[in-house]
Amino acid sequence: MKSICISHKEDVDGIVSAALLQKGLKIKNLFLVDYPNLLNSLDYVISICSKDKKFTRVFICDVGLNMKNQFLFLEKLKVLVSNNIEVIYIDHHYLEPVIKNKITEMGIKLVHDIGECTSVQIYYLLKNHISKVFSFFASAGALTDYMEDRPRARVLVNKFDRTFLMLEACYLSYIISASQKDIDFLKLISKQISRGKMPHELRNGCNLVKQFSGKVSNAISLIEKESVHLNNISYFEHDLDLSSSMIVNFVLGLSGKKVGIAFKMKTNINSYILSIRGSKDCKTHLGKLVNNLSMDFGGSGGGHDKACGAVIPMDNFPKFLQTLDESIR
Repeated sequence: MKSICISHKEDVDGIVSAALLQKGLKIKNLFLVDYPNLLNSLDYVISICSKDKKFTRVFICDVGLNMKNQFLFLEKLKVLVSNNIEVIYIDHHYLEPVIKNKITEMGIKLVHDIGECTSVQIYYLLKNHISKVFSFFASAGALTDYMEDRPRARVLVNKFDRTFLMLEACYLSYIISASQKDIDFLKLISKQISRGKMPHELRNGCNLVKQFSGKVSNAISLIEKESVHLNNISYFEHDLDLSSSMIVNFVLGLSGKKVGIAFKMKTNINSYILSIRGSKDCKTHLGKLVNNLSMDFGGSGGGHDKACGAVIPMDNFPKFLQTLDESIR
């Protein structure tokens, strides 16, 4: 049985999810994607499966949906199912109940728990087929997704020395962040993890982490100086050679607000790309709120309760920020 794995390329959870499937199910065909390129990647996978009938199974991991792309996503899954492809969707982002129902009604295997990160869910699915040492990598996925306190993740995390786990998880996270433009290297990282190689053993990892840490360090004072503060949110526009998902943590931490936002302009669509994080004081489920608000303002978005993203048209951006600020509890 030949299988394909589509997984998130931007964080430890997605890269480890792919690694666990490579290890447990011997999957060799891997596509690493960010959220905007999910649908295009599905089109390509559909094309591959139609040409090579030996492909009979597709795994989709750690790629959340939003109100703008969820029905197109379903249409592409229908094409796969109609071609007798078994589809397994494993994720932890919020899904509208109607979408969950439609996915299962299609005969797709849905493994979905918003309470546990994707790599932890996959580890438990495959734990009888892989060594217990791979629970270390699932723990790293949980730690860097801020989900290490969840029931299943906690069991795994508590098996290891926390300082060593934090070191390796953060080391891996920085290597991944530094390598976003090099898909082949990201695939190599996932493959090496599937072979049990620790993050500190990855080729050129130390230099990548050092270079990336320097960029992050240089950005901190700029973020503190140029962030704009409203009642409940702080936001920062950047053109730094760093991911918004990295920068937003500093926006949140330095501001002391309930919500931090880092964003940058994407000129080809005349829209801003946002990364949004919530503090422990934020009682609002940001993924659900942003999913709904972004549609109201002609964009798209969604994600977790404390971490999500959005694409908002430039003309609607100021009003989106004001409405978001007023909606935070």
